[in-house]
Amino acid sequence: MKRADCTHLGFRMPGFGIAPQFPRHVPSLAIRQLPVDLLDAAMEGKVEVPGAGYLGDNRRIPDIVRYKSERGTSSPGAGMNVIILDVHPVEDVRIERHITYLADQGMNVCRIHYNYADESAGPGIFSHHGVRGFRINRFFFQGKTRTLYFMGYCLRPKILADCRKALKALDIDPEQPSILHIHDPLLLPLAGKLAENSMPNSRVIYDRHEVYEDWLHFGRISLPLFYEDLAKKWISGTVVVSEHHRDAVHRLFPGSHIIAVPNYAASAMYDANAIDEKIRLAGPEPQIHAVYIGSLNNAADRDVDLLLDIADAVIRSYDNVTFFIGGTSMDEGSRVKIEELAGRHDGRLRFLGYVPREKTVKLTERAHIGFLLVRPDARYWVRTSPNKIFEYLVCGTVPIIRADVDHADRLRACSLIFDREDEDAMIVQAVLDLLGSPEKLKRYMGKARALGLDYTWESVACRYIDLYTMLLYPETAPSHPNALSPMK
Repeated sequence: MKRADCTHLGFRMPGFGIAPQFPRHVPSLAIRQLPVDLLDAAMEGKVEVPGAGYLGDNRRIPDIVRYKSERGTSSPGAGMNVIILDVHPVEDVRIERHITYLADQGMNVCRIHYNYADESAGPGIFSHHGVRGFRINRFFFQGKTRTLYFMGYCLRPKILADCRKALKALDIDPEQPSILHIHDPLLLPLAGKLAENSMPNSRVIYDRHEVYEDWLHFGRISLPLFYEDLAKKWISGTVVVSEHHRDAVHRLFPGSHIIAVPNYAASAMYDANAIDEKIRLAGPEPQIHAVYIGSLNNAADRDVDLLLDIADAVIRSYDNVTFFIGGTSMDEGSRVKIEELAGRHDGRLRFLGYVPREKTVKLTERAHIGFLLVRPDARYWVRTSPNKIFEYLVCGTVPIIRADVDHADRLRACSLIFDREDEDAMIVQAVLDLLGSPEKLKRYMGKARALGLDYTWESVACRYIDLYTMLLYPETAPSHPNALSPMK
């Protein structure tokens, strides 16, 4: 496999042999939040800071020293204006990584967050991980009616007026060259109006998280495709999450420059010591943790019934296994079954409800196995690059997968991967067999951890800056094609 090459932004990490290149100036969130006196102490070799390294495998102090000594330098994207527009939850992993990376590169980044789901989030100016934002809430009606109302709002002049107010509150100069980076198809018509009328020196980038042509249709119309089609003439660049999506997206947006930025884990966010110690201690006796944090809606694409069948069988078969399940969007049948199993198994199936991002990281670091199970009859069965899988890998957590995922050929060495034709009973038995072989489980955990270092966010995030530079300042864009060429 050909790695994404960010050599033009940085340096070769020590101690890795033939190692991936990482951006020179991508301090991890852990490093950025350390107090200055602790950074100074690290500079003098007086302290060790767990979990603050780029790769998180016992090179924390050199990374802190490097960040401390280089933080005055500028990256290729320093000073560039980037405006993120989205409808996602404020803690969405991909968007959070994206914004944090841009801020670390010295870019002038802000976020305009349209919100019709989280009524606890206040409107107006906010800050998330030190990045400015402006939230526009639309809480009219309830349930599906609210969703339909919001979809209509995205096509009305009101959304443009609200966005202009947000830009003014954030002190954005509409005449300055800027990137409008859109993370939701519903906001593409807005981006087109901004580029055409309000921000003539801007370029629209569309971050396409899903394969919308295979989503459920309203009648015979794919609603995301409808919004994409309305705005495609304004889209200068498109970001996809998998190399396998490039050809299809090129047909949809033939005039757009296309790059792939997969959903790899930002390895610096995880505690290397805790992960390595978990793997070292794995064996016949220690407690085993199984984890799933995500959608719990059988009516969507996740196979919650199979997840709970596995949990029930495992807990009945092994005294040392505890399941941690969390998430939202739960259908009534799943709620009843989870409550019944939690009561039956006396604390060994723990339902956590909504789980904040920080807690999700800790739960995954401590887990031995983790799940991504898609219903075999789901319409949305497409090749994906799930955040969850790469997070499992970097945490040394063995993935249990029934889905069509990138890099399945390499994942098979450290995961249990099943096709949509595989029977549920066979999947349950395979999980039981894995847990019944502690040495195999430990071996898979170690292999997962090692493989995770091949798929890091730090190795591909620089593609954003290459794309931005090429579109805003083509005369100064780097001559190398690294960020724009596909990985093999």
